[in-house]
Amino acid sequence: MKIEETLDPENWEEMKDLARRMAEDMVTFQQNIREEPEFKPIPEPVIEYLKQSAPREGIGTEEVYQEFLTKILANHGSWYQGPKFWAMVLANSTPFAALAEMWRSGLNTSSGWPAQLDTKVELQVIQWFKEVLGYPSEASGVLVSGGSMANLVALTVARNAKAGYNVKEMGVNGKLTFYGSSEMHSSIQRDLETLGVGNEQLRRIPSDENYKIRIDELDKRIEEDKKNGYTPVCVIGNSGSTNTGSFDDFNALSELCKEKNLWLHVDGAFGAWVALSQKYKHLVSGQEKADSLSFDLHKWMYMPFGIGCTLVRDADAHYHTFSAHAEYIAHEDRWLIDYGPELSRPFRALKAWMCLKEHGFDKYGRLIEQNIDQAKYLKSLIMSHAELELLAPVASNVVCFRYVREGVDEKGLDVINQRIFEEGMKELEFGYWPSKVGDRFAIRICIVNHRTRREDLAQFVDWVLETGKKAT
Repeated sequence: MKIEETLDPENWEEMKDLARRMAEDMVTFQQNIREEPEFKPIPEPVIEYLKQSAPREGIGTEEVYQEFLTKILANHGSWYQGPKFWAMVLANSTPFAALAEMWRSGLNTSSGWPAQLDTKVELQVIQWFKEVLGYPSEASGVLVSGGSMANLVALTVARNAKAGYNVKEMGVNGKLTFYGSSEMHSSIQRDLETLGVGNEQLRRIPSDENYKIRIDELDKRIEEDKKNGYTPVCVIGNSGSTNTGSFDDFNALSELCKEKNLWLHVDGAFGAWVALSQKYKHLVSGQEKADSLSFDLHKWMYMPFGIGCTLVRDADAHYHTFSAHAEYIAHEDRWLIDYGPELSRPFRALKAWMCLKEHGFDKYGRLIEQNIDQAKYLKSLIMSHAELELLAPVASNVVCFRYVREGVDEKGLDVINQRIFEEGMKELEFGYWPSKVGDRFAIRICIVNHRTRREDLAQFVDWVLETGKKAT
């Protein structure tokens, strides 16, 4: 008789010992994160090592873990995790969150049907979000992989609800139009193209001097489109734009969308959570009026990638957009799989439930305030130096500035600031990514980092001044 195999360990005690060492090594890595460089160049031998042929026979857990320690961890750096990382909108995590992720993998369930405990946990977490963000308790919600997918879910519901015909049965025509400011995230374009709405039907409305969408220009474009035979569907508002950290006027957008019978979606990828801050919650006033609201938890809630959420005011519209029954998974009641495109769904809610119970929403609110206060502090440092110029108002946690030198034209300043960035990628002490404000090359800092301290920002300003002096 052929011996039947398993992937379980031959010695469970040895596996437990390895598990203890792996968990301790992981926590030690985060404990010592301030001593690690933000990023490490990958040594050529490691690049060659990662070109090995597919393993045909296994080498065992101990050998694999040793290779991880010497090849992967030793050359990984603290990218995303360190206190001086402010690139894109990528936040760091916590030791307990990492352990929660370990348990998610250990349970290894696919969440979706009502009788599952996973589903009960997810529904509780979503109810917490509605409570703290001021969203209606009867609204629906679903956890997804991140902001791009959260926007996709919301925009799909908006398209189906406001198209004026049965999109699920008839497909998409070329006359549906969506609206957002010049500050909206690039994921909106990708999502709409995925939905069959061409980029030409995404109207980019000018922003004002504070990088908020201009309501008058939006109103004008909607009316023009109606006269030209288009069907306006949805307005996308920014709750913390990626490039400048700006917030649209959600109360005004809500009034306009009601008047025009349009769907209002708020992309709150990181900024929606400003609602937790007593000091800065006025920035998101009115976002709770949106027909849908998307946000991440792996940004300003400091959880491991990837977890985002979509809330939808009209639960029926949400359900009817995604529900599609099949005999092999027949059900009459509503499951979580009926509220998004994923059938296989990891137990994302576990890390959210554990981390939120660990710290409480109020502490997250204080950390968000701390990051915004740090951005204001960075602004004050910039304004105290004649060689530095602020390029956009600091509405929240994003600071865009540049190094300047008297007598140097705009093209020359772009070159200097590009050189500063290139030098930074060589030294790898600070993690930031440049952008453009208008047509000017900007040093862009986005603080969603619970490990950052003011002295880190002061060191960065000193480094920019010294590097800028060399670059000229």
